[in-house]
Amino acid sequence: MKALAIVNTELLPEECIKNKEEIDILGTTVTSGVVDITKPSFDIKNPQNDDFVLIHVDAFSCNYRDKALIVKAAIKMNSKETSARPVNFFGSDFVGTITEIGAGVTDLKIGMRVIPNCYYPYKEYEGVATGVVTNEASKGWLKLHKSKVLAIPDYMNDYVAASFSIGAQTSSSMIRRCNIKSTDKILVTSSRSNTSMFIIKSLLTEGYDVTALTTTDWSKEELDFVFPAKVIKIERGLKSWEEMDLGKFDVIFDPFYDLNLLNCIPHLNFNGRYITCGFKNQHSSFEEKMDDVRSNKFNLLMLQAMINNLYIIGNCIGTTEDLRLAISKYNPNNNPIQIAKIVDVYHGAEFLDSTYNMQSRFGKVVMTYKD
Repeated sequence: MKALAIVNTELLPEECIKNKEEIDILGTTVTSGVVDITKPSFDIKNPQNDDFVLIHVDAFSCNYRDKALIVKAAIKMNSKETSARPVNFFGSDFVGTITEIGAGVTDLKIGMRVIPNCYYPYKEYEGVATGVVTNEASKGWLKLHKSKVLAIPDYMNDYVAASFSIGAQTSSSMIRRCNIKSTDKILVTSSRSNTSMFIIKSLLTEGYDVTALTTTDWSKEELDFVFPAKVIKIERGLKSWEEMDLGKFDVIFDPFYDLNLLNCIPHLNFNGRYITCGFKNQHSSFEEKMDDVRSNKFNLLMLQAMINNLYIIGNCIGTTEDLRLAISKYNPNNNPIQIAKIVDVYHGAEFLDSTYNMQSRFGKVVMTYKD
């Protein structure tokens, strides 16, 4: 099959690369190309394969965490480091079809469509790592432990499914851990981010009072997608939110603690909960002058947290039950995420550019491997 990869032109012969393209991601030149991948062998008689399945990736998408991995791989290639590889595959969300199953697999069948189960932090099987299932969804073929995928209903299309797992599992966990009451006022920061979008849509489905912060203008269609949430625009790089008259909130969801934590804490009510699942500057090249990442206010922050009995919660992905719950609540008439664009394997640069360089993007960009 044809697969998209970051290619190292110093190590990979030109004849092995189709549709080679270059794209700039925050000052790093990333070279993408299409390579041929053969179906891996899967011996069902081998006991080592008993609890595994072989999956053909039908579509995939990238998350914010993949950006740093892509840039780091490209930097190694460009600087001709000895540890650089001929190709680097990427992508952590996918939907695929099971083509082979081991003798110990009972709940999954050949032909089933599945998505990754990134359960964390508790191990479900000895020797099977918790967390993100793969960083190489673009490879096209994946051999995975049976616990690391879940089947999805027919009414979830490939494009939503390829964008679902990490955002849905993370948002489900964050909402569960905040013990939200029906009267709570909720703030969601960086609301155009994919995780924030999952959170907003899930909260609205449950009837909660949601305010969404953004640094960009939204179209009427985009505002309608999150209605009745109140969308408030703030200036990018604003040092303090005090002049915004946002009021106080009982719960604040924040995907980027390095950008927003210091401004969030003063806006929490007594016994308020702040929860975060990540940070923006995962690589030095991601830092911008307008980023407010002050450390000198840490003492003040902790003083406010102490005297107001605040809860500061870190969250990494979620449990299997969090993902099962998200799948069970999925409604095709009220999607938790917009699909911004769908491209095929021969549009690798467009895929990466739309995913990481288009600030106005609203929703996920999906690459399909189906004809």
